[in-house]
Amino acid sequence: MIEADFEKALPLFTLRARFVVDSVTAILWGESGSGKTTVLDCIAGLASPDRGRIALDGATVFSSDEGVDLPPRERRVGYVFQDYALFPHLSAEENVALALPPGDRGLAREYLSRFGIDSLRKRRPPVMSGGERQRLALARALATRPRALLLDEPFSALDRATKETTYREFLALRDELGMSVVLVTHSRREAETLGHGVVELRDGETGPMLVSDTAPTGA
Repeated sequence: MIEADFEKALPLFTLRARFVVDSVTAILWGESGSGKTTVLDCIAGLASPDRGRIALDGATVFSSDEGVDLPPRERRVGYVFQDYALFPHLSAEENVALALPPGDRGLAREYLSRFGIDSLRKRRPPVMSGGERQRLALARALATRPRALLLDEPFSALDRATKETTYREFLALRDELGMSVVLVTHSRREAETLGHGVVELRDGETGPMLVSDTAPTGA
């Protein structure tokens, strides 16, 4: 479960986020510059709100009242960034293995295989295509078996056929791990395929999660 109720001052407006995601996938929807990535960064611990509270599975990871602000490594959050944030000097297999406990690093190939890139396990990110790097980033994020997963437009670089395969693998792994997920996307197709509901950012504020079979108009 992800519980977010916080504020953060940005250059042009104050961001106010208030929503709960409980073992489902919430689509975080909003115009460019509305603060979607900042919401993810605050949950992950890469940015600190000015006030409020964030909890993961009932454990407080940020509280301005209690003086709590756990570092990212202690939050157990998987995060797939827009720019992938992969280690360029490591192979694909090494990137995933680094996310696993020492005794489980032999499972790295299994995660690569589930996203169709086992044959690329010895390649390094700089010589992989954008779609291959995105699948690698997904494999690495899920290999940590996080208690929450944050995705910032993770499928945008994939071709249509690869998207369909990656969607299926993502859904299977998500259900296997029972995670709460927040997914930023501008794609109606992704919102309808992967999301249980929509949290919309409008005028610097999130509304409640709306359970819907369709994304808001504008995709």
